[in-house]
Amino acid sequence: QSSETKNSAESPIVAAGLPTDEFGDYNGSDLISWVNSSPQGVVHPSVRIGREIPGDKSTLLGLFVSSDPDTEPIEKGEIIAQVPWDLMIHPGNKYHHETFFSCRALKNIVEELKLGDQSKLAPYVRYLLTQNLDGIPGYWSEPAQEFFSFVLDDALPPFEEKWRHDYAMKWIKNCGGDPNIDPLERKAYFLAMSRDEDTLMVPIYDMANHSNDADKLNTLSYKPTSPGDFFQFVAARKILPGEQIYNSYNRCNYCSDADFELCETFSWNRTPDLFLEFGFVEDFPQTWRFEYEIDSSDDDDDGDDYPQISVIAFCLDKNKESGQLEVYWEGDDDELGDGDDVEFLMEHLVRISDLRKKKLEFEDKFVWRNGDGKYDTALPEELDYFGETLQLNGKMTTSEWDAIWQYCNALILALGAAILSLADEVSLDESDYNLVLEMSNFTSDTDNSNHEEL
Repeated sequence: QSSETKNSAESPIVAAGLPTDEFGDYNGSDLISWVNSSPQGVVHPSVRIGREIPGDKSTLLGLFVSSDPDTEPIEKGEIIAQVPWDLMIHPGNKYHHETFFSCRALKNIVEELKLGDQSKLAPYVRYLLTQNLDGIPGYWSEPAQEFFSFVLDDALPPFEEKWRHDYAMKWIKNCGGDPNIDPLERKAYFLAMSRDEDTLMVPIYDMANHSNDADKLNTLSYKPTSPGDFFQFVAARKILPGEQIYNSYNRCNYCSDADFELCETFSWNRTPDLFLEFGFVEDFPQTWRFEYEIDSSDDDDDGDDYPQISVIAFCLDKNKESGQLEVYWEGDDDELGDGDDVEFLMEHLVRISDLRKKKLEFEDKFVWRNGDGKYDTALPEELDYFGETLQLNGKMTTSEWDAIWQYCNALILALGAAILSLADEVSLDESDYNLVLEMSNFTSDTDNSNHEEL
């Protein structure tokens, strides 16, 4: 199962009695019929819900144009899905198309999940209740969160305040959620984080997987302008039978060449933000930003010191013809990384690469192996890491462990690519250059000289 999907639950689908294809994967026929039966509801007849290759568990679950004989392509401008207001979970008359967080919307999700089969949105609610959220850092067990914090070292994104305490601050404190951590409230919160379109939960639409690859991205979305309006999901080009229907979860990111007038989501999220919200590392192109305090500081009139922050921001892409990685630095020529930036990047590249060398030892100590999804209640394990003792209060699941290392591998690649792109700028010596190549697992055909600015 690829991590680049929101639709990762399988056995719960069967247990919930939802419709499946011959291979046991959800086929969405109940949702499609439900939407089509509603006034103003439309799902294009060529849409298929399922795996990219039916029966192949390693391929994506998502939205596709069916490859059945006589299936018509979805033409540019045609509606893929039109979802009426009454079929969405929304904040009611408090909805505004430029509001991106709503306690009322969250409370309505909780209410619908608690109603279950009694909900007027039962086909959608049944599907939501089957969803697996184990890829999302904020939803992880305490041992997994503790290890991830150890990896990030309070220096790398996503920063802890954005994910580790987000539920407590936003839902419990700001929205008045249950301080005893109600499981259904917690599920509702992270369903909203990973599936909503700002303050709207939109069936069918929320099954489309993410890509910013210009050859893959093939849709546009249009939110309601006011309460009561419908949501539209439209083909941006002709989508052929067998093709996957992609959405962008951060269409307005800093590396995008999208028409910003079409940026309905107003999303500027970078690659680390997508990981913390959705639980996957996006394919190329990726957008990265690192920052660190520098030694110098300015004094104000009162003599207070203010730390200065150095920002390292770039886009990472892969040339489709050569396969080479290319780094595009944000900003002007004078904002290109310098020697201090390389020192910061190198410090963390070496640190995480050293962690990776001990991965099997960590895994043996910290990962729950019974495979039944229960967390280990054994005594905490300790492991010495270069003179520092790492102790976790229990063990994490395999899915949590795999998600952490998926992100770590992406970090290593991004850190290494950024350093090598600055090799000429900072006169990186040959031994360091070769060390970065080795740690990042780059091949000799990697493009290490692309300093283009956006």
